[in-house]
Amino acid sequence: LSNEGFMKGQDTFDLLKFRASYGSTGNAQIGNYQTLGLYSFSSQYAGFSASTPFQLANNDLTWEKAKTFNLGLDMSMFKRLALNVDVYDKTSAALLLNVQLPYTSGFSSVIQNVGSVRNRGLEINLNTVNLNGAFKWETNVNIAFNKSKVLKLDNGKDIITDNGFAPPTIVSVGHDLNSFYMRKWAGVDPANGDPLWEKITTDANGNKTTTTTNLLSEATSQFVGSFSPDFTGGFTNTFTYKAFSLSAFFNFVSGNEVFNSSRTSFDSDGAYETVNNMLPRKDWSRWEKAGDIATHPKAVFGGNKNSNKISSRYLEDGSYIRLRNVNLGYELPASFLSRVKVSNARIFVSGDNLWTGTKFSGMDPEISLGPGGGNSADRYPISKKILFGINISL
Repeated sequence: LSNEGFMKGQDTFDLLKFRASYGSTGNAQIGNYQTLGLYSFSSQYAGFSASTPFQLANNDLTWEKAKTFNLGLDMSMFKRLALNVDVYDKTSAALLLNVQLPYTSGFSSVIQNVGSVRNRGLEINLNTVNLNGAFKWETNVNIAFNKSKVLKLDNGKDIITDNGFAPPTIVSVGHDLNSFYMRKWAGVDPANGDPLWEKITTDANGNKTTTTTNLLSEATSQFVGSFSPDFTGGFTNTFTYKAFSLSAFFNFVSGNEVFNSSRTSFDSDGAYETVNNMLPRKDWSRWEKAGDIATHPKAVFGGNKNSNKISSRYLEDGSYIRLRNVNLGYELPASFLSRVKVSNARIFVSGDNLWTGTKFSGMDPEISLGPGGGNSADRYPISKKILFGINISL
């Protein structure tokens, strides 16, 4: 690199730094008394209070252990642009997971340290000064990508969680940690309006054949998606002009699936005559006559062949973008503040959750994205807030 090129580089870059790190940490997020054998005193026997075994003891329970490798880049240019990029590989071992037990044990499952999972991802944060005069405009954008993969389980045995109310999930080697595992919806039979699910059969040579069935009991449980998003992020724009300032913050989630459990009651094809039906989305249609290509089965009093039971029918795209906060403020003049012996005062109006863009048919697409999440249960949508205030510094 010539001396001239080096000097140009100095003028271009305010900061240029590469980072690398490796470390091992423990996760102590273990519930209270998880190692102990516990009893429940909520039972009765012959009209008297009784205690029954509630939790199996596990004296070998330990912390989860995570090993993380990270590469990073910090860069600043022209005093107007700042970029931070991080690439990571995190492998967690001794995972705390529910392991199913034989029913003869008297317990359905026990928490054990089993298996390992790997998370690989990319995180990008960008700050820019777009205008830097009397009128100033700054932007911050951040986005994160993450892919998880289960590497090992106890004896390679899948861990399926199915309590009959929430959507069944599975932890399986080679798959995303947050995978749905249930019967796969195959649409509506155009001939008679029956619900259809996929049925997988295996012959003596191990060859699999996929057909459809209108009997829920014959449908095959399988991997049908994940509630891990492809990416998440947000962006903020901040504008200032003299004593006025305006900021708007959006956040977004894309690529995750959400189980809309409310639809099992409100979109049940006539199964519950005492429950109101939800308004259908514009892209939905109800089967009415032979030959109709519809998204919803024929409505039948009392239900149409268990069409409203848990299946991938109620899995929806959980992607959304939300205007999380808008804030408009005004700094009171120093000449006025000096008279009342106040060093600084700012009047503002702020709004939270004013708008959400999504195709999700439920009340709120924002759900837990970690283990045990993915389910949009009956609840109020996130509230909108308008706040007026003043910040004063003496």
